[in-house]
Amino acid sequence: MHIVHVIARLNDGGPARVVDCLARSLGALGHRVTVIAGRCAEDEVDLSSRLLGHGIELVRIPALGRRVHLLSDARALVALAGWLMRLRPSVVHTHTAKAGALGRTACRILGMPCLHTYHGHVMSGYFSRAATRVVRLGERVLAGHAHHQALTASQLEELALRLHIGRRSRWHCLPIPVEIPLPARAAWQDRLQPAVPVIGFLGRFAPVKDPQLWLEVLARLQARQPVQGLMCGDGALRGICEERAAQLGIPVVFTGYVPAGEALAACDLLLMTSRNEGLPLAVLEAGGMEVAVVASAVGGLRDLAAAGAVMGARRSAEALADACAQVLELPERRTRLIRTASSLARSLGPAALAPRYEALYRAIAQGGP
Repeated sequence: MHIVHVIARLNDGGPARVVDCLARSLGALGHRVTVIAGRCAEDEVDLSSRLLGHGIELVRIPALGRRVHLLSDARALVALAGWLMRLRPSVVHTHTAKAGALGRTACRILGMPCLHTYHGHVMSGYFSRAATRVVRLGERVLAGHAHHQALTASQLEELALRLHIGRRSRWHCLPIPVEIPLPARAAWQDRLQPAVPVIGFLGRFAPVKDPQLWLEVLARLQARQPVQGLMCGDGALRGICEERAAQLGIPVVFTGYVPAGEALAACDLLLMTSRNEGLPLAVLEAGGMEVAVVASAVGGLRDLAAAGAVMGARRSAEALADACAQVLELPERRTRLIRTASSLARSLGPAALAPRYEALYRAIAQGGP
């Protein structure tokens, strides 16, 4: 088979790392894999060199990037359709919101089989109520005859049954492959206070990740016991978060983008305050590196909490601070969380999941349910 992945940009985040992993693992099974992507922003880490280093074919469409602009997006659609006509893939696999919209549209025009993965989604937590309704309607229109992939059972229920996206017969529930990072030492780790528990944030400083709530949780937790914060990542809200941390008087180290192995090696606990999530790689990577996770019980995080891999809590500063305190103060609970998450992460390795993705791609390419 010839599999084409379409993604807005290959910035160092969950979707891009998943595309990299799928491209390499399916390539190892003898399939041709091409990745079509836009350009990263200047302040983002670009994973393109990693794919090229593994011999993955990469096509650049600059206008495919994250920024939404009507004229630029129209050019991106034309360019994407042109490349798909030349490549004639067996199946197209789209990732992220904008690439999913343009990719599904191009595939509908060209009559090509398409699978779109919801790593997360922008149908709650991003926009105003009116704008959210428009986005949901747009997703229903875009879905058409395409296939769709949810990463957990509750995400499938939310998108297919509650939000009525796509055809139920063309929905699939399949987790993402996970590569556990190796612990890494870095000079910035010397800025952390010794013998004080480190609460970590790993991701984009974006509204859907709610880093401001994360700071409020840390402030409540620090009022109960000595802790320090570690915020790894970057984005539009970083400056606001740095100012808020100073106002709250809490010790927080801001690192910018760093590899997951560096960030998690310095954490005693990973705290996620997301408004919605698919199946976040950071949680599974943390489990593989024996770092316990506390998270808001939303989206795929709710499934991980039910499985015992995450300490889930209501998405409020008080509830999340209570959950963090329990994990820090009760070693047996922390051990159970880590054991379950580590086992889950190892069961989702590329070698285990590649044949399942291969079977899914083959069924879609052949027009099956």
